Formats: sequence, C-alpha cells, structure tokens
Amino acid sequence: MQFQSTQHSLKGTRPTNQDRVAIAERDNAVLLVLADGLGGHEGGALAAEALTQTLVRAFQAVRQPSITKPSAFLALGIMQAHKNILAIGAAHAPPITPRTTCVVCLVQNGYAYWAHVGDSRLYHFRNGELVQRTIDHSTTEQLRLDGLLSEEEMRGHPEKGHLLKCVGGPRKPIISLGEETALHRGDLLLLCSDGLWQAFTHEQITRYLESRSLEEGVEEMLLAAEAKMRADCDNLSAICLRWQEGITSSLPLQPLAQKETSQQAMWDDARIQTAEEKLTRSKKQPAAEKKESLEARIEELEEFIQQFEPKRHKP
Repeated sequence: MQFQSTQHSLKGTRPTNQDRVAIAERDNAVLLVLADGLGGHEGGALAAEALTQTLVRAFQAVRQPSITKPSAFLALGIMQAHKNILAIGAAHAPPITPRTTCVVCLVQNGYAYWAHVGDSRLYHFRNGELVQRTIDHSTTEQLRLDGLLSEEEMRGHPEKGHLLKCVGGPRKPIISLGEETALHRGDLLLLCSDGLWQAFTHEQITRYLESRSLEEGVEEMLLAAEAKMRADCDNLSAICLRWQEGITSSLPLQPLAQKETSQQAMWDDARIQTAEEKLTRSKKQPAAEKKESLEARIEELEEFIQQFEPKRHKP
C-alpha cells in the first residue's frame, strides 16, 4: 500500500492532554485510532489510553492476511475497550468512571472502514471537497439534524460539549459504523478531536491539508487552532492519511446489500465467523469445555453486535 500519514497532538490551554492518537501498520493495512478522554470525569486520559492500546493490540494480534470483517473488528474492539475501561475504573482507589470518545479507521486493500462514538470525527476529502464526515453523538449535532442549528452555530453553542454517547461509564456504547469506501488517489482521511473541528470549518481544514506537505499542514493547522481558540483551547489532536494509489481492483468485503444490514443479519454473520474461528483454535480442547466457552462467547457477541448502527452520514 502506498500512503502518507501523520499524527499530532497539543494540550492547548488545558493542564494535561487527555487525547490519545495511534497509527499501526501491517503489510496490507493501517489502523488509525484517536480517543478524547472526557475531562469532566476523572480518569479521562486512562480511558483514552486504554481504548487506543486495546485497538492497536487487537490489530497487531490478527494472524490472517486480511481482516475479513472490518466493521465487526472495529466495533468489537471498541466494545472490548469499554470493558477494559470499566475494569480500570473499578480497580482504582477509590473507584472512578473513566470515559472517552473515539474514532477509529481501518484502511485495507484500498478500502476504508471506520467507527466512532461521541464527537471525535472522521472527515473524508476528495479533490479538495468534503465527501462525508461522521455524525457526532451530541446534543448540538442533534439540534443541527433537526434544523435548529447550522454547522457554524454548533461550534459556539453552550451545549457543544454535551455528549449523548461515550465509551466507558454505566451504559454500553452504541457504535456508529461507516460504509466500506473505496479510496481514490489523493483522498484524505482526517480523524480529529472536537478541539480541532470547533476551531475550523471543513473548508478551512481542507486548505491546510491540500496546500503543503501532509505533516506540515496538520502541524500548522493545530498550531493555528490553538492560537485561534486562545484561553478556551481544548486538547487538539489529529491523524491524517493521504491515499497514493489508484482505485483498488480488490473485491469489497462488505458488499452493498450489507451496508444497510439489519442487526440480526450482522449478528448471524459474526456468529458464524466467531464459531468457526473458535472451533479452529480449540481443536484439542475437550468437547464439554469447547461447547461451554463457545456458547459464552456467542452470548457476549450477540449482546455487543445488537448495539451496532451501520450507517453512512453526509454533512
């Protein structure tokens, strides 16, 4: 695969940086992970770190040449991170409830797949134009969708930090999934925390990314956002990837009929795959133990996958 990527993070005017970013690579895939720990809850940095590490380790542990169910991989990784965050909070003295937003993207064989929870965003740009962005899980985004706020008004609204979903906390996260997207030469994928997108419109963002080298553009964009927001500058983080190959000839792993699949159909598909993988790994396991462990894993997967929202959103 041919691509450029870069990552940058600044703490802004906050006392600490609770954002976390990571890029992990293998022969035919790259994983981008960004998490924004919630400052209003103790342990935001712990939650963001746990999520980032969980997704990267899961990616590095994959043994097969390709991840055959990319969206399920991302969603299950986020759910595992949620469990890890709860465990970290429970083990803390005294117990705490760390929480974080996240946006994760897998680029594999010329296709991009992404998932998010909260108001950390993914932007997809092509030829200097916004193709799509993720839809925030926030009060202000809901007001925009209801026609009560404009995109510009969202950034300065008093409720701009009020989230409807996050990873960590008492409720299991509901994960929004992007469509399988074939990348074109020159396409840009930007993952960023709310500290960045609250400073700039998408038109301003693309000018930074298109006008210079990727690393310089992202770094200058963050510094400009920090200067613009001044005393009210949140943590600022971004990961950007520029695709440098033509349109892939590989067949899609998640064909069109599956993009708007029902929760039950997605569960059935994941159950079959999980059962096959579990049985392959446990050939030497006693039959009774094999059945018990497999059924436990299937029950866990069913509960997780029923939370998924496979959707494509446009601004």
